[in-house]
Amino acid sequence: MTDAPEGRGPGFGLTRGAARDKERDMGLFNTLNGMGPGGVQEREPRTALGRFWQIYTHHSLGLLGSGILASVTALVYIASLYLGVESHGLIFVLVGCPLGGMIAMPQILGVADTALRGIRGEAGFWWMKYRRAWKNNLRQSLAFGFFVGLLFGFQYFIIRHTEKVPFFVVVLMLAGIFIAVAAASWCVPQIVLMELPLRRIVMNSITLSAQHPLKTLGVVAVTVLYWFAIMVTYPFSLLFYVLFGFWLPMLICLMVMWRPIDDAFDITEKIDELNAKKRAEEKAAEAAEMEDQPQDGGEEE
Repeated sequence: MTDAPEGRGPGFGLTRGAARDKERDMGLFNTLNGMGPGGVQEREPRTALGRFWQIYTHHSLGLLGSGILASVTALVYIASLYLGVESHGLIFVLVGCPLGGMIAMPQILGVADTALRGIRGEAGFWWMKYRRAWKNNLRQSLAFGFFVGLLFGFQYFIIRHTEKVPFFVVVLMLAGIFIAVAAASWCVPQIVLMELPLRRIVMNSITLSAQHPLKTLGVVAVTVLYWFAIMVTYPFSLLFYVLFGFWLPMLICLMVMWRPIDDAFDITEKIDELNAKKRAEEKAAEAAEMEDQPQDGGEEE
């Protein structure tokens, strides 16, 4: 039987925002389950499509804004990969792709943060939350962007420059791509949600992939087919890439992964406990403030 991902139990790292900003705004999520952007309790639709539409209509500004930022900053990575493939220059891939990954990854994780807020139904202005999460995730996102940028850039370069290879080599290459996409996909919500070392996050991702093979297969299929369609329809897909490039597949994949992530790490339970603690502290502060106020009455001069 596969072991549970690390991070659950007393030693679990709280959400990144909650660990650092719980005294100010409760960090990543600051509303209860099912709370819409206006703070109104809403009923969750029965179908996945209805749930997707509900999230999009309530958080469209944040999804589009964060998605455009990610699409623009990812152009450095795309340019490096294009130059490397077309010029047969591996140096462009080895240098430009890690650099491009480091530039783009903070914004890509910002898209994930915004999508997770939508899934959780958090209220508030997305730009303020986005900036805070961007700063909190910066160190992890730079390291993650370096390795992911190098890995996927090198894999794509090898595929484009491989001709007439044995069938088993093709199978190994496809298996490597599948494992890389699966592990990276499960890493994204963990980096956004938790304070854990990158090594443990990767190990958790491998465990989650093994525990949820169908969901993993779905996430990989959505990711690979989506970006393949973007590439083969270029330049007609350029406008679509800018407007929908990262947030659309990210939201779909996170909707698939959210329940296993929540069950494995008790995210909702811990966030609700922090929310309850904050409300109790606010009520205690209000009561103390009322006690300190002078009583009305007395003689007037």
